[in-house]
Amino acid sequence: MACLSADDSLAAQPRVTLGDFAEYAVVDVPPQVPRVWWDFWAVDPRPDGTPVRYGPAAVDIEALLHIVAQGEAMAFLPDAARHLFQRPGISYVDVEGLPPCTSALAWPAEHRNMPLVAAAREAAQSTSHGRAQP
Repeated sequence: MACLSADDSLAAQPRVTLGDFAEYAVVDVPPQVPRVWWDFWAVDPRPDGTPVRYGPAAVDIEALLHIVAQGEAMAFLPDAARHLFQRPGISYVDVEGLPPCTSALAWPAEHRNMPLVAAAREAAQSTSHGRAQP
């Protein structure tokens, strides 16, 4: 979905398309973040080959939300963001045509029973309603 400033004209729309964001800057990330990962989230390049114009960089989700609320750039976030990151000045709008995103947790087999890995597995299983694979 799109994360937009609540003042943005698209924020009032029930649905938008990727093409609606052709002129928008997208929040960037610091150089130490793998570019291929962020290009995926920014949909860069767009399906027509157009490169994305990046705006200010955010070091964490709070900085990203602040940049968006100020109207400096927008971001594409998972659907869960609308519930996890409700903030004044922020709106979330569904985007038609974006592929769904799948996430996975992975760890070396020898670390399977480490307390931190076990806790992460338990948390994933409880939030995914049993869909997590052992």
